[in-house]
Amino acid sequence: MYKRAKFFMIIFFIIFINFLTLDFLLIDVEKTALIVAIGIDKSESGYEVTAQIAVPEATNQSTKSNESVIYATGETLYDAISDIGSRTGWYPKLSFCNLIILGNKVFEENVMGVVDFFVRSYKVEDSAILCASEKTAKEVLLSISPLDNISSFALTKIFVRDHNSASKILTTSIKDFAKFYYSPCKSGFMPMIKMIDTKDKGNNTSQASSLTSNSGASSEGEKNTPVVYDADTCLLFSKGYKTGEISGDECLFYSLFEKNVNEAFFNLEIVDEDGNRGKALIGIRRVNSSIKLEYDNDIPTLKGNMKLWIQISDTDFPQSMKQIATIGRLSENMLEKASNYAVTTLNTLFEKTVSAGCDIFESKNMLYRFHNDKFSSQEKNFLTKLKCDFNVTCQNYI
Repeated sequence: MYKRAKFFMIIFFIIFINFLTLDFLLIDVEKTALIVAIGIDKSESGYEVTAQIAVPEATNQSTKSNESVIYATGETLYDAISDIGSRTGWYPKLSFCNLIILGNKVFEENVMGVVDFFVRSYKVEDSAILCASEKTAKEVLLSISPLDNISSFALTKIFVRDHNSASKILTTSIKDFAKFYYSPCKSGFMPMIKMIDTKDKGNNTSQASSLTSNSGASSEGEKNTPVVYDADTCLLFSKGYKTGEISGDECLFYSLFEKNVNEAFFNLEIVDEDGNRGKALIGIRRVNSSIKLEYDNDIPTLKGNMKLWIQISDTDFPQSMKQIATIGRLSENMLEKASNYAVTTLNTLFEKTVSAGCDIFESKNMLYRFHNDKFSSQEKNFLTKLKCDFNVTCQNYI
């Protein structure tokens, strides 16, 4: 009994001493840098990392999100991220990082040299979104947007909106990109951010402060023109290298093979029954699709079948009351034209992926899984031998 009481007394004193001295090795939230987005650029000395940080502040009032943008350099990504803590006194915490932006210089080399760090690191969730920038990643994070007080939050809204539905924006995460890269197809894709200046400059000022790599002083950002972001363009990768890009409509019809549809549109030149000619916005309300790899006379063929339920959502010309009363119904000729447009777009997409050596349709994965006896002999230059056969049928939604 005495020994047991003595044991509990020792445990009590150890806990008590830790509480009074080390605070259980916990980091004070006021000393923590909650990194919500990271931008990575190549520099002469290695890597330049730009971190957008949500600064926790104690307050009893509802205020706008407080943020700061700082940057540091290092020979490796780990060095650069660690440099943030040594220059600011904050402990960089990556658990809340939901967005990773790769600058244009990063694509001059194999991007997996960068992505591998986040794959191996337990500090970053593998669900974090990967995207590319037309300019440097630093410029994107230093930009201001009327959509949100923090630029990365505005971008995240674009990427996560209807994430599980087909759209013109192909979103990818660390996990998805790595899974594509290490699969037999050794390919991947990534949305590219383009910044578009807005005419309304307003009185917005940049709330970003930057920390230079040569000094520990931070400076208040200058006034910037507010921007909105366009991510309709998608970059294609083969074995980690950027090899091409595809447009918004091509992204849309590709995603219709992978996801359900909630709200998706494409433009089509039409002539209605009254002889009016112009552009119509076609809404896709429902989709049923499948894609598989088959062999026709020993020729590998990617066969895709798609059925779309569509309707006219808008036109750039006035329609008669009769046409409006049909609730967006298309004539047989217009339905055929919509089907032909979809097939043409898919064929163009296929040709681009073959030219880029990017197997986003995962035909090599299907070859490995369903035709494994032919994989070793046909894996080399498989895309150049591959043919496509897309069949799209459109019908009125109502």
